[in-house]
Amino acid sequence: MHSKKRKIIIGIVLFLEAIAFVTSTLWVFRGRVLNDVKVEKSRTATIFIPGFGGNAVSTDDFINQFNDHGIAKRALRIYISKDGKVSTMKQYVKKIKRNNPLVQLIFQDNTHPEKQADQMVNVMSYLKNKYDIKSVNFLGHSSGGTIAYEYMVKHPHQKNAPEANKFVSIANDYNPHDKRVKNLPRTLHVLNIAGEIYNVGTDGEEAVNIVKPMGKLVKPYVKSYQFYLYQAGPLSAEHSMLHENPSLDKIIAEFLFNKHSKL
Repeated sequence: MHSKKRKIIIGIVLFLEAIAFVTSTLWVFRGRVLNDVKVEKSRTATIFIPGFGGNAVSTDDFINQFNDHGIAKRALRIYISKDGKVSTMKQYVKKIKRNNPLVQLIFQDNTHPEKQADQMVNVMSYLKNKYDIKSVNFLGHSSGGTIAYEYMVKHPHQKNAPEANKFVSIANDYNPHDKRVKNLPRTLHVLNIAGEIYNVGTDGEEAVNIVKPMGKLVKPYVKSYQFYLYQAGPLSAEHSMLHENPSLDKIIAEFLFNKHSKL
């Protein structure tokens, strides 16, 4: 009986290891889509903002893929406490350089987007004062997009802060009648991404027809706007998988790191 139980446990372990091996192998293979991506290098920092309840895992894949393929450079992991105090959890480089630096945000209170948007004021001042970062891109998944958007429309004239250059919003919706939209930077370039599982009209959480109207809202007030619909099976188009998808990484990299990017 003991021997039989042991064999079952060993079999389960081997099965799980096989799944992990196949998954990692497929992911490496899929990541090859980034091998030939050509980008321009600048000192503009790209800030990764996780969605509701998100943490480092939420944006690690973006950062690792860009870093490992030489597209950009992992630079900083920034921590924001519940009371809005900003500190550096980890500095991966000695100095911020012209290598498309990547900045990852970790909020202690990660379930209140409006509050987090206000805390972004401290984040922006911190990046400007401590690291002399003068321009930024925002990438927000789900309510991470809300945080970036709310920061820009609520604090359009913040002094001593980097300028917003580009904004990638992934699978998020916005109030189509928000009059504050006029506060967005006129030089801002926006990429709005929606996911759709097969042809069902949703990524499992956000419907395409709710994500897409962002265009009508922001187009009159920004430099450029693009919409991209990613359609695939649930393993890559489901809401939470959109930030772990090499195919989208390619689209995003070409948008963020090239001056003239058309999808």
